[in-house]
Amino acid sequence: MRIIALPDIHVPFNIPLRPVWKFVHDFRPDVVVLLGDVHDFTAASHWISNQSGAFEKESIKESYDQLTKVVLDPLRAAAPRAIVKYLRGNHEDWLDQVIALNKNGRGYWEIENNVDLRNYHIEMFPVNFGWEPCENLVYTHGVYTGIYHARQMVQAYHNSVLYGHVHDVQSFVQVSPVHTDKFYKASSIGCLSTTNPHYLKNRPNRHVNGFNFAYINERTGAFNDFQVIIVKGGFWANGKYYR
Repeated sequence: MRIIALPDIHVPFNIPLRPVWKFVHDFRPDVVVLLGDVHDFTAASHWISNQSGAFEKESIKESYDQLTKVVLDPLRAAAPRAIVKYLRGNHEDWLDQVIALNKNGRGYWEIENNVDLRNYHIEMFPVNFGWEPCENLVYTHGVYTGIYHARQMVQAYHNSVLYGHVHDVQSFVQVSPVHTDKFYKASSIGCLSTTNPHYLKNRPNRHVNGFNFAYINERTGAFNDFQVIIVKGGFWANGKYYR
């Protein structure tokens, strides 16, 4: 099985994605994992005063139009046969919380009511749920934000985990003292959004543009994953430069 994981795109604050779609086309993935925070859903932000109270159908319609144009249509063109696993992140959860508080939006603002999931081959996952392509690996959005979040992920999941949420690149490996051939690796895989977001106001951060691809043997549970780092809009992957 070939898998590509795309973390934290945060439309409309995404980086140019054309090189990524070129690689997706060449890699021919069986599965593409959208690791949450695919759209920023700024109108539902917890961090903008009174923004949620002003959430309107027009603003969510615009958000879904952007999501379709920037991510879903190009992804379907690049990998028409791939299954898409959409793991809700905290930004999708903001949207769900606003809907729960505003009865006028129920039935109108949900992802399922604005995106043709069947057409895009999308399977949705609840916030904080993970997808397991094999017994030795989990994909999830991510739950920790401290400086040692990869270590926390290993200790919490007791498995190898690939995740987003923190926008940086970090790994931690733990080997079982009982079965020394058994190891767990947690890795954050960067983001596909700007590394100087407006809310940080030019302060230093650990944000890195990147994504991950993996080969998995479903029968044995063996896997190899590869981190891609995007520098000045370009990256090397599988021996080819994309820009």
